[in-house]
Amino acid sequence: MYDIRQFRPALYALLMLGVTGFALAAEAPGLWILAAGAIALNAWLVKTGRFSPLPRSLANLVTLGAMGIVALEIRGGGNSTIILSVGQFIVLLQLIKLYEQRANRDYAQLLVLSLLLMVAAAISTASLLFGLMLILYVFLSLHCCLLFHLKVEADQARAAYPQPAALNPAMFRQDPQDLPRSMRRLTALISLSGVAMAVLVFLFFPRGSGQQFLGPMQLRASEALTGFNDQVGFQKVAQITQNDDVVARVELYDQDQKVTHPTGALLLRGSALDVYSGNDGAAGGMWQWSRSQSVEQGSQAQDVFADANISLTDNPERADWRQVISLQPTGTKKLFAMPGVLRFSPARDMRIHFSQRDGVLENDTILLQPIQYTVWSMDHFSPETPPNSAGGSESVIDPAVAQYARRPEVCGRDRDGKLLADYPMSGNHSFDEEIATNIEHYLRDNFTYTMDLTNIGSLGNRDPMAAFLTDFRKGHCEYFAGAMTLMCQSLNIPARLIVGFRCEPDDFNSIGNYYVVKQSDAHAWCEVYTGEKWEEFDPTSGQGIQSAGAEFLSGFKKLFDYMEFKWASSVVAYDTGSRRNLIDVLSVQMDQSAVRGSQSLSNWADAFQRQIISPTVLSCVITGMISLSFLAVCYFLMERWRLHRLARRIGIASLSTPEQFRLVRQLGFYDELLRVLERHRIPRPQHLTPLEFSQSLTYLPASVYDDIYRLTKLFYRIRYGAETVAVPPRRHLASVIHRIQQSLESGNEIPE
Repeated sequence: MYDIRQFRPALYALLMLGVTGFALAAEAPGLWILAAGAIALNAWLVKTGRFSPLPRSLANLVTLGAMGIVALEIRGGGNSTIILSVGQFIVLLQLIKLYEQRANRDYAQLLVLSLLLMVAAAISTASLLFGLMLILYVFLSLHCCLLFHLKVEADQARAAYPQPAALNPAMFRQDPQDLPRSMRRLTALISLSGVAMAVLVFLFFPRGSGQQFLGPMQLRASEALTGFNDQVGFQKVAQITQNDDVVARVELYDQDQKVTHPTGALLLRGSALDVYSGNDGAAGGMWQWSRSQSVEQGSQAQDVFADANISLTDNPERADWRQVISLQPTGTKKLFAMPGVLRFSPARDMRIHFSQRDGVLENDTILLQPIQYTVWSMDHFSPETPPNSAGGSESVIDPAVAQYARRPEVCGRDRDGKLLADYPMSGNHSFDEEIATNIEHYLRDNFTYTMDLTNIGSLGNRDPMAAFLTDFRKGHCEYFAGAMTLMCQSLNIPARLIVGFRCEPDDFNSIGNYYVVKQSDAHAWCEVYTGEKWEEFDPTSGQGIQSAGAEFLSGFKKLFDYMEFKWASSVVAYDTGSRRNLIDVLSVQMDQSAVRGSQSLSNWADAFQRQIISPTVLSCVITGMISLSFLAVCYFLMERWRLHRLARRIGIASLSTPEQFRLVRQLGFYDELLRVLERHRIPRPQHLTPLEFSQSLTYLPASVYDDIYRLTKLFYRIRYGAETVAVPPRRHLASVIHRIQQSLESGNEIPE
């Protein structure tokens, strides 16, 4: 008997890894410093013999205090989700338990708390770095649990035999030397078995669509650089800081060809703002841009099912661009896309709003989960009806801005020297595009871009747009775009401020061929109506200025981002639909392998026939027997796999294999019925029995409802009443199911 000296170091490493993973998920470096320092201090106290357990009464008092703090945080809301708040309490409880450890029971509680902490972190993040840390944690926790079990057994043996019999000293020394190697081998064996089982479970038993035990994963929303609301204020901005957190990843297709070498910037529209409040706070605030009509007011909500491709406009034009966008939770309703949206297709069921007036796309609720959707766009946005010819009649425009827009060097002159600003003021809009281009170039060439506006407080009660043009002559993108929009509106040219993201070619990941949209890419620009279409104008000066970094570091970042993107799309987002696609691919590959194997056998038989025994009947018989045997074995295995899969769908997978095969052939008609209903978006919920499901379909036509109800009753008689169906009745059942399908395809299956 001897002490298990490897247990304590493994336990401390496990605790440190657990709090590190949770701090990464919660983005709480302060919590990590506190927890890591407390764990390191406890390890030093134990190693030097200075540790004394915390009194139980004091530990209970501190626990109650920590519980109260977390309860107040949950009640008060804040930026953290409930899972993260509970995780913070687990961290504090873990530290309290660490300093009151007295017996093996305390060690067991520490192991359990550490596991719960990692579960809370796994629910709250989809980071690749955390995924790698979780894999390491699983192996280390398994090793630590095995050591703990061995420690408990050794302690019990020492308590039962306090005076052990004389042992061979050489054997006593050899046992501790062999222990680490034996534990590593045992850990590796169990780990390999566990990993194999975990992969199988992951592939064939994925997360359901929204029916998880803890509900869908809810991540903390990103904080956009300028905020993607329908309002943009200027006096609230003191100093903008760079933020390289990823907001979205965009795969861009030119027609049907994926873009692999971008030549220009990618603009993703989020909101279109066309009214400037000036110093009138009645609209909700002073000196801010907003929408004259919300997206909800200007559109009707549309329910879009997963993978459905719906048209959002009546425009028959062919799409020029297709974007596959993987959007992180932003805490807003905005669905970003290129200008000129035509069609939309989500990866999961959604309820959206689309404003045909300005092409803004929104979700019905705030995005708290990652989402993927596809948007088809054309090169320009053509409104259904021309905009108000007055340009910006609802905006409050400072006279200094209007006067500045009429300067010759700003708006330009025609060939005869006449001021171009006079044309739109008199109702002639033939020079609107040229005026907008002149204003854009003037702002670019004569103003300075900066994100540091700490001296904005000196404005007082002055209009920030007028001060930007006449005094400061520097600002961030919203000042440039806002000033150009107001100047165009002051000349009766329809214009609006667009808030979204601008991604330069440097933001393109050449490994995965997609754009990486970061928080720091948040941008504002101007759209001007030039008679037939809306055109983008970007007057901001100094865009695209980035610090030069090492090529190696840039390549490493792109590689890591590609790995994280694949982790999120292939692992985190793996669900039932992904499993079906995987099974279909495997089925096709198995069929192809079987065909290739059959061809190889045939070629071998021909060669054998020509070279050895010449063309005889015996060679043909042997070759045929081998081929048929191989095909029979393949058919047998595939048929058993198909029957097992069908048994799982029907709900009889818990029965014995012979009973499954007997029933699955009898109940195949019910699986076909469910497939027909699923194709018409009538899936059976998991919590409903077949009879309850059939009784819930009263909204279907009477004939369809009666057929489904009778088929369900027959299902129960076969499943539980030992009734069998012969071949002729099976044909009748197939005709009934076909009749149901025709009735559903007639368009009357779901009342409008």
